[in-house]
Amino acid sequence: MKTKPIYSFNRKFFGPLLMVAAGCCASTAVAAGKTYTLDADFALGVLDGVNYDAPNSDQLQLNAIGTTFPVAWIANAGEDTVSKFDTILNKEIARYRTWFGPAGQPGHFGHLGNAYSGAAPSRTAVDINGNAYVLNRHFSQGSNSAGVVLKILAEGFIDRNGNGVMDTSFDANDDGIIDVSEMLPMADTNGNGIIDDDEIQDERIAWVKRVPDGIGAPLRPTGTLGRAMCIGTDGNLWVGLFNDRTYYKISSADGSTIAGPVSTQPTVGEPNAGSWTPYGCLIDASGTLWSASLGSTLGKITNTQSNTGPYTVASFGGMSNYGIALGNGKVYLGSGNRQFDPATNTHSAIPNMTVGSSGIVVDGGGNIIAGSSTVRKVAPDGALLWQASLQAGGSSSVGIQVDANNDVLQIGFTSAGRIQKYRGTDGAPLGVFPVGNMPYTYSDATGLVARNVTNPTGTWTVVYDSGSGGTAWDNINWNDLTPPDTAVQVSYRTAETEAGLALMNYQLTGKGDTLASSGRFIQVQSRLNGNEQGNTPILFDLTIAAVDAGCDVNDDGATDSTDVALVRAAVGQTVQAGDVRDQDANGVITVNDARLCALKCSLPRCAIAP
Repeated sequence: MKTKPIYSFNRKFFGPLLMVAAGCCASTAVAAGKTYTLDADFALGVLDGVNYDAPNSDQLQLNAIGTTFPVAWIANAGEDTVSKFDTILNKEIARYRTWFGPAGQPGHFGHLGNAYSGAAPSRTAVDINGNAYVLNRHFSQGSNSAGVVLKILAEGFIDRNGNGVMDTSFDANDDGIIDVSEMLPMADTNGNGIIDDDEIQDERIAWVKRVPDGIGAPLRPTGTLGRAMCIGTDGNLWVGLFNDRTYYKISSADGSTIAGPVSTQPTVGEPNAGSWTPYGCLIDASGTLWSASLGSTLGKITNTQSNTGPYTVASFGGMSNYGIALGNGKVYLGSGNRQFDPATNTHSAIPNMTVGSSGIVVDGGGNIIAGSSTVRKVAPDGALLWQASLQAGGSSSVGIQVDANNDVLQIGFTSAGRIQKYRGTDGAPLGVFPVGNMPYTYSDATGLVARNVTNPTGTWTVVYDSGSGGTAWDNINWNDLTPPDTAVQVSYRTAETEAGLALMNYQLTGKGDTLASSGRFIQVQSRLNGNEQGNTPILFDLTIAAVDAGCDVNDDGATDSTDVALVRAAVGQTVQAGDVRDQDANGVITVNDARLCALKCSLPRCAIAP
């Protein structure tokens, strides 16, 4: 039974209404809503890659300096796991198995501590929503295992056991290190050598798929080696098999194979340096895939946004490479420290990048960072910005990453598993932090490339409390400016509690579209998508509106003179958000509320419904 609030009346004027109003309630909330348009309004939400900085105040636009999520996904090649590392707290907050493992061990079936045996995950990629993808390379694991991709959700979960609770890895003792007891197990219960859906116990893992996947797909020969993975402009993945010299396009939604094999043998008429072995890839805003090869060839595949092709394949020789990075309209290669200009199809040394390197990365400002033992950062024009040496307890690396603050993460390749962190502005050491065994990550492990090169994007996310349970939400509307090839996308989710929002999936909506959703809280995410030329869309304002509940104060299904009288009786009272008597939603009952209530009467002359 609903609790009925008791209102105070002026008995002299409203005594005759007491019997009518007995037991009345204001359980039906007035239409809740909020418009965000000023700096103070936008400050109520979370800005991620967007700003309202002067002189462009009272509106949102993309940042000039790119950023990304405050999380790095570190593949632990020596134990078949991937670490979720919080780059603000500087500690591991979760760890997930990427393959089967014995009880009491992280994984690897006797190969613990060897990054070149077993599943041996290495490449990670992060999409513009923060979801992570991990590629197991698979050394000599049989035809069913070669090249296996996992998707790990940034938000929400798959309730496989139906208990309504998210069963997942987390740092239960809050010591910054995930041990075996804080990971969920994974076992090959049917002995078929494939991770089946019902064998996934961690409910953040959305799917696990072999590449290629699907009925009729040929089994790959042993040792094909999944050694490249990157995210395209359409959000789907491209996965390269090293020994096969092929790429496959797979769905980010379910891991199914969309296209392939795409051979790395160059197309006739393209610059020809021979076919190449995929060894890490990134995709630019035009949909062109650039691939390292662990050799002297840079690979190129165009038209990746297509699911059917044709795909044009090219190769460019003379560039020793290991890691790969994109930025400033160029392709940067680790090991040889070369920069390739697609506009002229020419390459040259990266000025001042004189340190030995494996991994390489471009930060949000276009600066290039590389190094294995010594880390060096240079500006786009080659000016040396800083150089840093190994910190105590650290080790040389094959991976360099940039976090949400544009600080630098050096992924130390040792059995101890250490991340060394340097301040992005001057290279000052910021500490050495543990992850899993033999971290081996040098791809887009933070989503920086996906969010700033492949799909330039930023978000503004806000939670609005209607103040009333069961609020029916009507629509979301906004005003924006979108230059060619830019967009503003708005999505939402609702729940009865603020904590419950994180367990719900976002749903896209158009301007003014009916939401048909309810809950006291609504969370709205506005995504600003820029274009390849660096243009940004602008969000001027956004309005969240609930279904107008009328003015049915006594909850009898109609608005009439009784309801108007009840509003007048409450004039001067301060009320909580969502009180149906507060028609103008200013927190105080006034004569204006009574007038607004009268305008909503169900019958002429505000007659009482029979």
